[in-house]
Amino acid sequence: MNGNLKCVDGLYYPEFHAGWGGCAEELFHYTSRYFVCTQAFLRNLADQRQFNMSGYQANNLSKTQRHLMAAILACEPNLQSARGITQIVRSVINGETDISEALADTYREYLNVIPEDVELVYSCRAHHHNQPDVAPLDPFLNLAGRLNLPVAVHPHHLEVPLKALAQHLDSPNSSLRNSLQEAILNLHFAGYALKNHPGLTHKSARILGDEHSL
Repeated sequence: MNGNLKCVDGLYYPEFHAGWGGCAEELFHYTSRYFVCTQAFLRNLADQRQFNMSGYQANNLSKTQRHLMAAILACEPNLQSARGITQIVRSVINGETDISEALADTYREYLNVIPEDVELVYSCRAHHHNQPDVAPLDPFLNLAGRLNLPVAVHPHHLEVPLKALAQHLDSPNSSLRNSLQEAILNLHFAGYALKNHPGLTHKSARILGDEHSL
């Protein structure tokens, strides 16, 4: 868990784990109309196929919920952390402002890193990677090629139509879901971010991205 906090003018910026990729921004800072990709990512990670983010808005997080969300997002994404996130999301959707003490106790040492009575804000920062080649891209690009999904590849991020990606993450084919989820996690861990590009075509992807684009 990365418990670093950067303070600028009294505002604290948590250092989220790279493995959450752009999902951290959706969950903590704002919630766009493309939240379905984050929803599908969490469904697979938490093994909760019925999880639904409809009605969730990050700006509705109470102070205590935001602090707990920050503590969990600083941890590596896995079954436990994903289920903690889905629990908070459901509470927000239901109009609740309190947090589960049991969940808070799980992340108590991380919560203690955050000073009381501070405002937490999100800072979008690229997680640079030190990969010597494009190996982390290979599994994702192989799957994207099979799925006819256009991808524009850049040094530290990939442009994809997130709505289409979310549909594949929610595929009834569990083998495809698991492979795609693992490929996305590998991208995140390697420092790549997935950015939304609605209407991206294979032609425009090759114009916008490098030679690995599809």
